[in-house]
Amino acid sequence: MTPVSLPRMRIHRTTARGALLLSLFLALSLAVVSASRAVNEPNDPPGNGKKSIIFPVIGAATTFDDWGDPRGQGRHAGNDILTTWRSPAVAAEDGTIRLWTTSSRAGCMLYIYGASGTTYLYIHLNNDLTAKRDNRGTCVPGVAYARGLKTGSRVKAGQIIGYNGDSGDAEGNYHLHFEVHPNDGVDVNPRPYLNAARRLLFPVQSVARPVTVGLKGTVVAAGGGVVELSVTSFRVWPGGKWVTIPARLMELAVPVESVVDESLVDLVRSPTRRTLSSRSATKVVAFTIPAEATLAVASGEPGALSVDRIRPG
Repeated sequence: MTPVSLPRMRIHRTTARGALLLSLFLALSLAVVSASRAVNEPNDPPGNGKKSIIFPVIGAATTFDDWGDPRGQGRHAGNDILTTWRSPAVAAEDGTIRLWTTSSRAGCMLYIYGASGTTYLYIHLNNDLTAKRDNRGTCVPGVAYARGLKTGSRVKAGQIIGYNGDSGDAEGNYHLHFEVHPNDGVDVNPRPYLNAARRLLFPVQSVARPVTVGLKGTVVAAGGGVVELSVTSFRVWPGGKWVTIPARLMELAVPVESVVDESLVDLVRSPTRRTLSSRSATKVVAFTIPAEATLAVASGEPGALSVDRIRPG
């Protein structure tokens, strides 16, 4: 795929400086925005047989439908995803990386030339060595980019590629400016892609190795060889720590060899599945059988994870 030329890159580098400015810009020039969107809205966003991308941020993320909004330097060519310092940025799909480190407005950024032909831009990656926004880091692996990455590196969908921050003209506002360019062409609104994207609990790994996942939550349904949890925190081994997340439904298989606490046996081992009322909901902690960190496992798809042991939480 042909790299995007420098003049076109400059058109893309229009970004927000803070939440207040974002709100202000949303209210400006609606006629201009509508006309711009009529030209560049994607004809074939995910759906209708197209494969969904991976949501590019792991962890807390607030998205804005601000593509096409007027900015001081031109039209906004992406969507801003507000997040936290050094939250992982992951590959939207399989592809090839190109690092870009010489734009004063974009700061630390990279391209993914996706296997589908779509190009993705990740802008304002981290350049701080501490959370005090010291700007003492540079656009290098370990600070802005995942270690081991270089231009030409191939990555898997969901693999960590960098760390989010506020480099360039995003100073003081941690967010990822994310662009989508089908067929390596003009930018389109990323919103349909982000809305349809698969959200991962944790990044997949460039080298497959088994992981164990701990899940804390409430039993929503159980029996018939499965347990469905409303998960509010998780942890991944090896490494990792407990992370609180917005409540998320996850269905786990319960093999016969699973260790089930005595107080949960009647519920979890029931031969038929039943749904619990909110008044009878039970808080539990579940630990999964080690499994390779595939996209299915990292996104907690139904049946991808199996219970090793489960106890009251």
